[in-house]
Amino acid sequence: MILSKLFWDKVVTKKTISIFGSTGSVGTTTLNILRENKEIFDVKILTAYKNIDNLTSLANEFNPEAICFANEFDLDQVKRKINCDKIECYIGDDGLLECAKVSVDIVIAGIVGLAGLPPLLESIRSSKKVCIANKECFVSAGSLIMNEANKYKTKILPLDSEHSAIFQILENTNNAVKDIFLTASGGPFYKYSNDELLKVEVEDAIKNPNWVMGKKISVDSATLMNKGLEIIEAKHLFNLDENKIKVVIHRQSIAHGIVAFEDNTFLAAFGYPDMTHPIKYAIFYPKNYNNKSQKMNLDLLNNLSFETIDEEEYQALRLVRSVLKGNDKEKSIILNSSNEIAVKAFLDKKIRFVDILVVVEESIEYVSKLLGNETINYNDSLDNILYLDSLTRQKTEELIKLRF
Repeated sequence: MILSKLFWDKVVTKKTISIFGSTGSVGTTTLNILRENKEIFDVKILTAYKNIDNLTSLANEFNPEAICFANEFDLDQVKRKINCDKIECYIGDDGLLECAKVSVDIVIAGIVGLAGLPPLLESIRSSKKVCIANKECFVSAGSLIMNEANKYKTKILPLDSEHSAIFQILENTNNAVKDIFLTASGGPFYKYSNDELLKVEVEDAIKNPNWVMGKKISVDSATLMNKGLEIIEAKHLFNLDENKIKVVIHRQSIAHGIVAFEDNTFLAAFGYPDMTHPIKYAIFYPKNYNNKSQKMNLDLLNNLSFETIDEEEYQALRLVRSVLKGNDKEKSIILNSSNEIAVKAFLDKKIRFVDILVVVEESIEYVSKLLGNETINYNDSLDNILYLDSLTRQKTEELIKLRF
């Protein structure tokens, strides 16, 4: 009888999970996976920014311990819509930190931009597996993230399809790595002329040829800045010299990552261009899972193309390589923060598509000069990173007002 009870307790024990950014594309895909596996996972935390209707609907469906949203004036509306009095409501940045202190088995870090960094670091301290979809945090605070993960013995798992692919390949081999290749679709404007790029509208830039993504990451994909940010992320995640991290154009988005080894062999990870597999792999890790929702067909591998590129032809990649070559940690922060502001300005139709990277390059130069000969290590503390992020955002907005 005792053995039977122990067995039953083991069977019904669920994995607890917190989802930061539950109404975004990563959060939405994660929740779809959880709907298929209700007997395995128990949602503890759901957060959103301003999508209150969606958040309250999810709260009623998944019955978490707590939710968090941006604005206090939404509180009455939330309380009217939530049908469970036991759900705690948290608000703003302080609320995110309180939610991140809740210890769970799995954290999905899906908040877009550097706003996700404080709760990400808190999650690393409180939970043992953190699945990260936020490359901006890695770009600005990669060393800090990995140091904290090592300190608290927290497993970091990437949710980006490219980094997930590389992670999976490296997990299954002991071969010495020569190079890794991050695949890029090239975005909707691949091989566009300058005249064609001048005519690009917001509606054009947020339509990726293969992926369904949020607006910011779609624009980054169109400028290739997304791939540049992924180079920096890969450097921290895999502790690789940046010269071993290459970019290859792969228009079909079927091969998500390729690793070349010193013995002159290659391994590649293939899959559909959506986030289902990377997220499933991460939340079930280290166990395998049965991907019933997607049937792999070898026809998918027909007519795949891979193009090596001259990175000097792409301003985003030139900027990233320049930042990495100088090993200026503060410039990584400036790069990321100025790009966020420039992309927002484009989405708000304040600047043209071709102006985005011009703004980023000028901001890196301008803010770096403002810092002068400061000896602060901007990558060693959250306060320093957030200070430089705030300064960069302010100065980038000033540059945009002056120039455009």
